[in-house]
Amino acid sequence: MKLTLKLLQNEFESYKNPRTEKEKDIVYAAEDVFAEQGFSGATTAELAKQAGVTERTLFKYFPTKNDLYKRVLSGLLFETILPGHMTDLKHRLKTLNPNFKDWYTGILKARYDAVAKEPQKLKLLLGALLFSKEFAEIFGQLWKINLYDTSLEAFHYFQEKGDIRKDLDPNQIVRASFSLGASFLITKFVLAPKYPIEVDTEIESIFSIFYRGISN
Repeated sequence: MKLTLKLLQNEFESYKNPRTEKEKDIVYAAEDVFAEQGFSGATTAELAKQAGVTERTLFKYFPTKNDLYKRVLSGLLFETILPGHMTDLKHRLKTLNPNFKDWYTGILKARYDAVAKEPQKLKLLLGALLFSKEFAEIFGQLWKINLYDTSLEAFHYFQEKGDIRKDLDPNQIVRASFSLGASFLITKFVLAPKYPIEVDTEIESIFSIFYRGISN
């Protein structure tokens, strides 16, 4: 079955209202397993083990692994991404601090703090984007409407204000900004979670590189 926004919305109703505690345990355990092992790497045996049930019980609630994955993705999108990260970031993008540096670094710090509370959700999101073309398209559409277009307005404002160069296409600035921010979070929470960094210093460096470049 093709994954659609409507289908995920319907799945989210079941995510919010599981039939039993056992079903809820299976879904919550699956979030961790899929985050760590991805869809392809997660076996039904491991999913059942982590939930504390037999595979027979797992299949009673979710006939296929794909059925369980859809339920997990619905929770990720409608409980974490949309009402949490996207809504908060959109608000911060619209709150145009007179100081460009404080505006930009404040957004990065807020995103770091939000992901730090649930780093597994970032892993789950990355796995879903890579595994499911349909989920990636849904996420991309929501991202463009909520964040990309809002960012364009913000950077255009700072261009008109004279804080950043007017000779650059604001689309290019937005793409570079999101690339730097995403790379920072992925490096810290996925690629090198044990590598020690001083967050405020790291964010200051990212801003300096983004704003001034690295040339002499």
